[in-house]
Order: sequence, then C-alpha cells, then structure tokens
Amino acid sequence: MDEEILDTEEQPGYTPRPKWQIWGAWIALLVFAAFLVMYYTNVFRGGA
Repeated sequence: MDEEILDTEEQPGYTPRPKWQIWGAWIALLVFAAFLVMYYTNVFRGGA
C-alpha cells in the first residue's frame, strides 16, 4: 500500500506543450484543410 502511494507521488504533473508544437499543429491543420478544399473542388468540377 505504501509503495503505491510513493509511485503516484513521484509522477510529474501536467506540463504544457512547447509553443512550436502548438503552432506546428495549427499550421498542419490549415494545410490539411486547404488540400481538402482543393480536393473536393476538383471532385465536384468533374475531376478533369
């Protein structure tokens, strides 16, 4: 029982992600959305 309590106390708390990861995720999301819009535009125009 005491070992379980010690194991949980040694775990670090929440650490926020670095800013470059957050910005990279937003940029990747925007690029993906742009490609998705271009793909569906191409499909709806007949795929030519």
